[in-house]
Amino acid sequence: MRRVPMIFSCVLLAVGMSFGLSATQTSADPVEVTAQSDVNPLAARPLYVDPDSGARRALSTDPASASITGPLASTPQARWFTDSTPTAEVAGAVSAYVGPAAAAGAMPVLVVYAIPQRDCGGFSSGGLPNATAYGAWIRQVKAGIGGRPATVIVEPDALPAADCTGPGGRTARFAALADAVSQLSSDASTVVYIDAGHSRWRSPADLADRLRQVGVAQARGFSLNVSNFYSTSEEIAYGEGVSSLLGGAHYVLDTSRNGAGPPPDGTLSWCNPPGRMLGSAPTTKTAGAHADAYLWIKNPGQSDGECNRSEPASGVWFGSYAADLVQRSGWKAAATPPS
Repeated sequence: MRRVPMIFSCVLLAVGMSFGLSATQTSADPVEVTAQSDVNPLAARPLYVDPDSGARRALSTDPASASITGPLASTPQARWFTDSTPTAEVAGAVSAYVGPAAAAGAMPVLVVYAIPQRDCGGFSSGGLPNATAYGAWIRQVKAGIGGRPATVIVEPDALPAADCTGPGGRTARFAALADAVSQLSSDASTVVYIDAGHSRWRSPADLADRLRQVGVAQARGFSLNVSNFYSTSEEIAYGEGVSSLLGGAHYVLDTSRNGAGPPPDGTLSWCNPPGRMLGSAPTTKTAGAHADAYLWIKNPGQSDGECNRSEPASGVWFGSYAADLVQRSGWKAAATPPS
């Protein structure tokens, strides 16, 4: 149920600071990280501002929208790589994103989102046709990273939603995720978080068991609240519970749209719900003992899907929704963690 979707960074990071929403990290050499390390790899470099985000493109085509799109365009966000970029092209696309970030001394955040049977037939359905194709695609993602610093969020929703694929499908999905984690984590400069859904989906014990099965011990940890709206405090409480079952695994939280907390429960309450706000700006200064960072993993202003309301398709820029998020939030509210 989601999502998606170079000149660059030095200028854009400076622009971001002018809005008061850039990452708070200071630049440093990359850190080699293992799952057991207490050194936060995301604190070593400033987070990269994507020069080709939806907000950045909207700003370039409509300069009059600067009051809305300017702050979004200058805030570090993840870039999503999906099966819409073929295997033969994905290494080049990843390299074109990671390379300028490395040159700027910044940390890019990537999301891989191409698992077979993605989104269980929902608004973001798709994915590669089978595990063999997916494995080949992941290897090209790794080749595109090329040993440079990068943070990768592995397959939003795929692990907690695995049951939708049936018993045989679940086994195949776990194997595909384990292979992706193994491949991407084999480079010490790549920081890997396996997506784990959110606090109201799986029990901590169930989630911890699933994470073990797909190799969380090889990764830095897991991600929570991607493209969702649950409060930072709720997700930290949940994340710490899961972490305690995994020997202190670390995690990151998506705070891109959780400033007002979740909408009232109801049909498609996760799908472009009205009345939401931006959450905390990306930072490694968190309230969780094992929380490495608050990140904007979902790109605010991009649609969650048609939502049975004829809204833009998943990943397409949704200007009126972006405007509502910004206008409701105020930039002071976005700079501090919501309760």
